[in-house]
Amino acid sequence: MKGIGSDGALLSEANTWRFASFGVTPIGGGWHIAPALLAQSSKDRYVKGDSYQWATVNARLIKEVTQNFALAFEGSYQYMDLKPEGYKDRNAVNGSFYKLTFAPTLKAGSIGDFFSRPELRLFATWMDWSSKLDKYASNDAFGSSGFNAGGEWNFGVQMETWF
Repeated sequence: MKGIGSDGALLSEANTWRFASFGVTPIGGGWHIAPALLAQSSKDRYVKGDSYQWATVNARLIKEVTQNFALAFEGSYQYMDLKPEGYKDRNAVNGSFYKLTFAPTLKAGSIGDFFSRPELRLFATWMDWSSKLDKYASNDAFGSSGFNAGGEWNFGVQMETWF
């Protein structure tokens, strides 16, 4: 797991596997669907005996409005089981989160080509998670005070470009 750009705090015996499956399919009437399934399991990352497991299911629906403008709708669900074994005073927790996103999208290329870039989108995301996850940490954004289960809105602008 160690390499250029990796987490320098990882133990040399850190072990992980990750599965990712995704694709894009036109479903007719200017609609496309982009489902994804991801999962990861890792052990001995930061301290001997720690373990981190998660699985995510995601689906993005895209509706072509014009050749260069679309409306994107996305939903994600993730379950995680985190056992940090005291690393950085973090606590073992398990639980899930979900998010729902609406994103009007502008593209220089054809909207029908999911992978064409550049792409600029505005987004509004509603996210909520299991209250058990609030107990993971008190010293980072995942567990800081004021960032608790009960839902959170995020608004923003995102640009993607590939070279």
